[in-house]
This record gives sequence, C-alpha cells and structure tokens, in this order.
Amino acid sequence: MIKKLNSFTILFIVTVVMVILMLITVQRPSDTSDDYSLLFPELYAQLSTVDTLQFKSSQDEFTLYKQGEDWFIKERWDHPADFNLVKRALIDIADAKILERKTDNPEQHVVLGVEGAEDGGSSIQVIMLSGDQQRVGLILGNEREIGRDQGVRRFYVRRAGEDRAWLAEGYLNINPLMLNWIKSEVINIARERIARVNIIQPNGDTAIIINTGTKDKFGTLEMMEKTVFKYEQLGYDIAGTLFQLQMEDVQPVNNFSRGNAEVVTTEFITFDGLKVITKTSFNDGKYYTTFYAEYDQALVKLAPEDIQEFGVLKTAEQVHQEAVTLNEQLQPWVYRFGGFAGTNMMRAKADIVTETGQTIPMPPDLTGMTP
Repeated sequence: MIKKLNSFTILFIVTVVMVILMLITVQRPSDTSDDYSLLFPELYAQLSTVDTLQFKSSQDEFTLYKQGEDWFIKERWDHPADFNLVKRALIDIADAKILERKTDNPEQHVVLGVEGAEDGGSSIQVIMLSGDQQRVGLILGNEREIGRDQGVRRFYVRRAGEDRAWLAEGYLNINPLMLNWIKSEVINIARERIARVNIIQPNGDTAIIINTGTKDKFGTLEMMEKTVFKYEQLGYDIAGTLFQLQMEDVQPVNNFSRGNAEVVTTEFITFDGLKVITKTSFNDGKYYTTFYAEYDQALVKLAPEDIQEFGVLKTAEQVHQEAVTLNEQLQPWVYRFGGFAGTNMMRAKADIVTETGQTIPMPPDLTGMTP
C-alpha cells in the first residue's frame, strides 16, 4: 500500500514539474536578446488611410467605420463612435513595441491567450482596413502582470495570419464591448448659461428653477435665494443636467415606443436665448429622453456680471447655429439615462423643495443630541 502511494506521489510530482516547465518554456524568450522594434512597423505611415476597424471576441463582434473625420458603429444604427477613444486605440496599436519572442506552436497559444477569437477563444481580434485592403491584424492575448511602478503595460500578442507570439509593451487596453465605443456624451451646456428650468408634468403642474442673480445659485421663482431644496445642491444639480450629459444607451427614435408611460417635458433656457426641450418617460425601469433645441430672441436675458465674466455666453448667431447642430445630432435618437439625470428631468415640485413650515424635526440620536 505504501509503495502504491509513493508511486502515485512520484507520478503527481513529475506531472506538476512538467506543467511548470511547459509554462516556463512558453513564456520565456526564444532567444536572450530583447527586440524593441514596433509590432507593426509600417502602421504609423498608414494610419491616416485606415477607415475600418473590425473587432471580434467571445463577448462581442462589431465594426467601426470612418466617414469624413468621424467614426460610426455599423451594428448600432450607424451611431457616432467616441472619436477620442478610436484615435487613442489606433495610436496605441501603432505604438506597441516587441519585447520578447514567444512560442510559434499553435497548441501553446491558449496558454498566452493568443489562440484567436474563434470557437470561444479568449483573444480579442482587431483588424484594420483601408477600403478592402487589410493593413494589420492584431490578436490580443493575456496581460503579463508587472509591478505597478513599472510603467507601460505588457501583453501577449500575435499578428493575424502568423503563428509566432510575442510579448509586447504598450497601452493595449482594447475594450471588447461595442457599447463602450459609443460616443456617450449627448449634450454639453454649461451650467453657468442656464437662466431657468421649467419641469412640466403631464397634468400641467410646473416646477420652476431660476438663477437667483449669482453664478451657481438657484432657487424657485417664489422663494429665490430662500428656497429650501430637498438637499442643498439640488437646484445646482438640476440646472447642470445638460452639462457633459452622458447616456447609457441609444436607439433610433422611430424604433421606440413609450407605450402608456407618462411624459414629462423639461425646458432648459439659457441667458443667451437657447431653449433645449427634453421629453422623458420611465419605461421598464429606465429613463428615456428625446431632445429638441431652438433659439428664441425673446428669451435673451441680461446675465449676472460674474456669469458674463465667465465667458460661456454666445452671440445670437452662435446660439442659432448651436440649435441647428443640436437638432441634427439629437433628434433622430432616443437616449437612455441613469437615475440621477433621468430623475432630475422628471421631478415634480414636491420632489424639489421642502416647505420650511412643514419640516419634520429629526429625533434625537442615541447620545441625546438633536441633529
């Protein structure tokens, strides 16, 4: 019995040693010299001609294409992609440098995560094209862990169509999910421009928030600076709803139905005459909003001096063109927002202000002190 156990123990140890040796063999350099050449030496000269990016992984498959100076997502109703994100990815791939040569045995690719994206493989595949001509193909594998103080990250990679794997250095943090490439900023109206916000309920009840005469100070029409909001920053937050407003998802307005959901209309009016009208409903636990913009000279109002000095106000011509551009960009779509933005575009007056005479005092805490 002891001899059998010893035999099994020896066999187990031998197996473990063989696995460790295989991992070391796969991950160590094939030669002792480091090669700091670019992974794709000719890509820099070709970047300006690249007009298509094809992504494939076990999580998603999608295509980005360039039209003029902008990028779009083919599988998301041709919605604009995040230009800066695409630009960064192109440059990062062109910047990637080879550090070490690795295995060229396809059977060992899975250890490095460069087996490909087919049949559930863990790799991310990125193909760059100019028209129908493929420029480069990247198979992105596992990241090699290094100390946080080591700087640039390192990944195992392979050029599409080649068996040789490499350890490369660069910021190759390529996101495999299509939704993360969407241009998520819907609109950007500086809070300082906002003179008034009207939130109109389906029954006509309206909550009005206005600038009280000082930058970043807001109140109700009745109480002005004496307004007691549900929380101190609420007026500030509502007025800033359109500042760098980020969406969660988007779809064509013609494909969307609000069903029987009630729609709240909100008017964001600026000192320089821009009115942005949002219509928001709560469908299946999500907030959905459409946008319309217009310039109304009758809404132009003298802004407080500190806002004038801030430099965000526009001329009549600029505001008119701004409204035209916003409608071209936003009217074809319905946007899904998170709870913070969605709630602020639907708030009733009772959800905004507290009547001071009806404020309920908080009970003493366990120490006997009243808050």
